[in-house]
Amino acid sequence: MPTRRERDEAQRKQRRLDEFYTLLGLALALGSWGYSVISPEPNFWLGSLLLGSAFLAATAGSCRAFELRKGATIAVSVVVLIVFGFFDWRVIVEPQRGLPFKQLLVSGYHLTDECGNRSASEPLPTWLQNQSTAWQAQVEQLITQKLDYKDLQEWRDAVIVGLVSDANLTAYQCTLLSIKVQTLETVIAENYDPKLAHQKYEGPLYWFESVDGKVDISEALKRGGARFTIHKAGGSVAVTGKVGN
Repeated sequence: MPTRRERDEAQRKQRRLDEFYTLLGLALALGSWGYSVISPEPNFWLGSLLLGSAFLAATAGSCRAFELRKGATIAVSVVVLIVFGFFDWRVIVEPQRGLPFKQLLVSGYHLTDECGNRSASEPLPTWLQNQSTAWQAQVEQLITQKLDYKDLQEWRDAVIVGLVSDANLTAYQCTLLSIKVQTLETVIAENYDPKLAHQKYEGPLYWFESVDGKVDISEALKRGGARFTIHKAGGSVAVTGKVGN
């Protein structure tokens, strides 16, 4: 039978261990918070691992404080892990998935709003054209870094095919910007957020300008499933075309 001194020593060891678990849980929780706040590009899986370890440490300390048996401790730990996993996925991880893409999508919406305030037949202001070009470069760089070649191909194939006499026209530049925004919506929906309302981009988009009041769309018809944009300065346009040679 253990002596009183041995019992007191065992109790002191248990209290020290309980304090260790409490401090460990607090340290891990603060570490997870600090990492997510300070790091310019935090890895949310690492943050989740730190926070999950804090939950487990706090659970272990609580179970020892209430003197739960081994079976009860395991059951409580499993429940805590399930609750934490659900919380972590829905509140922390899922909202952050694809966040840089979603932020760029919002920027794209702002640019298309600027297009809507301008006449289609006027040249696009240089500052707006520069912002559009820079935005497209940022999206392509992010796709290159985060996604695979299929998404990069989809982005690069979102182009306007055809000859245009003045590529600086608002109609042309804003049409190109519009299909890029639509393509980014498709990329986000396919990789991060299936619930995102969007119309799947199916290109290419063909741009035609009338010559003597006529437009030949034969080249587009050869590809099949193409969308047409016919630009005309005024009057009526006769559309002609044939499939094959």
